[in-house]
Amino acid sequence: MDPIVQMESITKRFGALTANEGIDFTLNQGETHALVGENGAGKTTLMRILYGQYAPDEGRILIDAQPCAYGVAGALKRGIGMVHQNFMQIDRMSITENIILGHAPAAAGFVDYRAARAKIRALLTRFGMQKVSPDAPIDSLCVGERQKIEIIKALYLGARVLILDEPTAVLTPQESDELFAIIDELKKDGASIVFISHKLREVIRVADRITVMRRGRVVARFDRGEADETDVARAMIGRQDVGLIQNGERGGAGEPVCVCKNLWYIDGSGIARVRGLSFEARAGEILGIGGVEGNGQTELINLLIGMYRLSGGSITLGGEDITRLPIRQRRAKGVGYISEDRMTTGLALLAGAGENLICGAAGQPPFSKHGILHGKAVAEYTERMAEAFDIRGLAPGKPVRALSGGNMQKIVLAREISRSPRLLIAAQPTRGLDIGAINFVREHLLEQKRRGTAILLVSADLEELMSLSDRMLILYEGACSGIVTDIPAATEAEIGLMMGGAAGARKGED
Repeated sequence: MDPIVQMESITKRFGALTANEGIDFTLNQGETHALVGENGAGKTTLMRILYGQYAPDEGRILIDAQPCAYGVAGALKRGIGMVHQNFMQIDRMSITENIILGHAPAAAGFVDYRAARAKIRALLTRFGMQKVSPDAPIDSLCVGERQKIEIIKALYLGARVLILDEPTAVLTPQESDELFAIIDELKKDGASIVFISHKLREVIRVADRITVMRRGRVVARFDRGEADETDVARAMIGRQDVGLIQNGERGGAGEPVCVCKNLWYIDGSGIARVRGLSFEARAGEILGIGGVEGNGQTELINLLIGMYRLSGGSITLGGEDITRLPIRQRRAKGVGYISEDRMTTGLALLAGAGENLICGAAGQPPFSKHGILHGKAVAEYTERMAEAFDIRGLAPGKPVRALSGGNMQKIVLAREISRSPRLLIAAQPTRGLDIGAINFVREHLLEQKRRGTAILLVSADLEELMSLSDRMLILYEGACSGIVTDIPAATEAEIGLMMGGAAGARKGED
């Protein structure tokens, strides 16, 4: 049987950088083909070429053994669909409007909503969402349901090939299981899946074949049963030591550093986003904050750093009430923050590494004297930080947006850790990073724990939380649905139930 997709000798260059070099990739009908590799390996570029966002400099693509015209419109016409990690949805629009946007069926010059709704209702029923109205606002759905809508949108547009980019990044274990069941169902119907993920356990579970990329080239291929997680990880990074760093020294926490009592936050629409939340972050401890994204994590972070004003409750740091202090004063008193979005709030992308590293301290010695920035001091400090945190690719005048995701995150990490915070809030600190960069971040978080820093680890990655946390607090709809004190004895299924709102055995204030 001929492959439904054939990518032959694909090469793509961006200036002096070769993102893909001579890559061959095939996808058969009714199979799941996993594409894995570290950040910068070239897998996203390759799939953007297949989806029509980029044209290759060399090579060709065949769909059903026929040459494929480049461009997204051509890819959609040939049945290629892509489900992005960040949902391509407009919150204020309905499910139907989000799905048909740009592709609405027309009758006599008008949008035929009746035909669209009927088709969408049938797809909703197929994926177990028969109780959901096609006219429901998209932002009324939970994350797992919104993921399904992205798949439904691709199928509505006639996709036979689905490219799933980190599809479980924001899902609970139960929602991930539902997604895998959907993949199996789609395969039975003849659909073909490209599965991109950093979660190798999931890759081994769902993939019929695995292609491993490194530095723009294919370095290994495995059929089902030929490799385990370790084999794939070794192929990805090109060395033998591939395990993710774990917290091997749980317990032994010191005195409370940050105490939050009965926190409430009501947004401008009158919705309570944080509801009666109380907890302590202790010296020398990693307190994990778990939960499906959108259950109050971002609001809690913004309350702690001073971005949002509390509707009720109090926050103390080292016994001092900081409830009403602004961001700058909280940072001066020892609150560090690794932003959940390094591209938007963590870094000034057009500035260089030096400017980002001294952000918030530029007016202080040794970086400034008499109101004049001391360029030599900034350059020397940047060089020291680059060596200490293994920040690569720096050059005078080079904006940080030109760096890899891993090096961007190292700049954020260096800036926050170098100030010796008493409380370090690490929000999604390894999101989108490869194994090497993940271990780098984990190692530094554990080192801060050993130095007595209180760390609040906010992550949508349950494996990460269970690997690093001394204790875990699970959020559901802005409230505590459970506290896990014996993490090695807990299971992902038990914690997943708490993430879905089922109260845990240790529910309540800590």
